[in-house]
Amino acid sequence: MKYDVTIDKELFSVYLEIRLGLLRFHADVKVPDDHFWDYMNMEVLPQVRRSIEGKEWGEIPGIKGSRAAYKAFGRNPGRYRVSSEALIRRVRRGDELYHINSVVDVNNLISVKSGLSVGSYDLGQVHGGIKLRKAEHGEGYTGIGKDFIDMENMLVLADDDGIFGSSMSDSTRAMVTDSATDILVVIYCFEDDIDLDALLREAVSAFGRFAGAEDVEHWNV
Repeated sequence: MKYDVTIDKELFSVYLEIRLGLLRFHADVKVPDDHFWDYMNMEVLPQVRRSIEGKEWGEIPGIKGSRAAYKAFGRNPGRYRVSSEALIRRVRRGDELYHINSVVDVNNLISVKSGLSVGSYDLGQVHGGIKLRKAEHGEGYTGIGKDFIDMENMLVLADDDGIFGSSMSDSTRAMVTDSATDILVVIYCFEDDIDLDALLREAVSAFGRFAGAEDVEHWNV
């Protein structure tokens, strides 16, 4: 069953190329098996390194649009990095990616392959409809593995209880843990040239293969 997710129409007056790719599914969150990390380390990461070789960060598809959106809304993309850029910087340096759980690790697989930020959220911790909007002065949250993050002028996901996610860093409130079963994945897309439908189909396959996703719905807004 699809979840109520919308984009604040006022955002388009500042930056036109805003879309969200969405998946909702049920899964038993666990430690991913060795097949996942074999696939990542032997196939995906070498391919990503080849694709970004010699490119500036602002030239890499996915990161390019995200940086442009940050600038349009008044945030410095060099200081406040989109999460996909932070991951791909690790890949370029040869650092190991984080091992979190079966859902979050597949989330990061989709992100490094596409250059787009991807967030996974526990819908058991979300209340009411979700809207992508601009954070106002004073709004922020405790980030995963971080202290309080000032989110002013960032594009954020908000429900009835306030903001909880963004393309930079997510909050602890709705993060996916081992107790999550009803999961929403959000692909933040800020480039019209990206085939979001094809990426969603790829994500459905990856979450089914490596995270045991069942009853998967996918759509975009």
